[in-house]
Amino acid sequence: MTLPVNSYKIFFLSINHTFPVGKEEYSLLITSRGKNALKFMLNLSLHKDGGCVKLKNVALEEDLPEKYLEQIVSCLVKARKVRSTRGINGGYQLMRAPKDYTVGEILRCLEGDLAPSECVHTDEYTCKKRESCYCYPLWEKLNIALNEVLEKTTLQDLIDWKRKDKEGV
Repeated sequence: MTLPVNSYKIFFLSINHTFPVGKEEYSLLITSRGKNALKFMLNLSLHKDGGCVKLKNVALEEDLPEKYLEQIVSCLVKARKVRSTRGINGGYQLMRAPKDYTVGEILRCLEGDLAPSECVHTDEYTCKKRESCYCYPLWEKLNIALNEVLEKTTLQDLIDWKRKDKEGV
């Protein structure tokens, strides 16, 4: 039996390979926590002129459970990506302008290293077959390209791209 072309795409997008690196497991895909951290940061970016944004409002706008979002925001606060303000007018704010946050720095707060393969993982891991492996140069080039895109893309870029898309430019 063969699957339709779209089924292959869905199959490959749903795979989440994990493998041990040191004491932790390492995932090849960006998790929902990473994606939702980006959504949270973008939400704050779009409300930046309105002062603090309440977590409850972001949870409703992004259709996410508030308790789940609290866990994500806690990581962002610890990493000093967002400021938390208590009180009746409290909430969350970006600590810098959207143009000053890269997608890579935000994702790494929740995901750690974003290497596409354990072979090029940056945390004290050296692939034992690196010298004889024909695939290693591929993983290395893919890692460089992936990180280059993530480090050159800012929150402001994402906002601008979406606005251009909506305008049909």
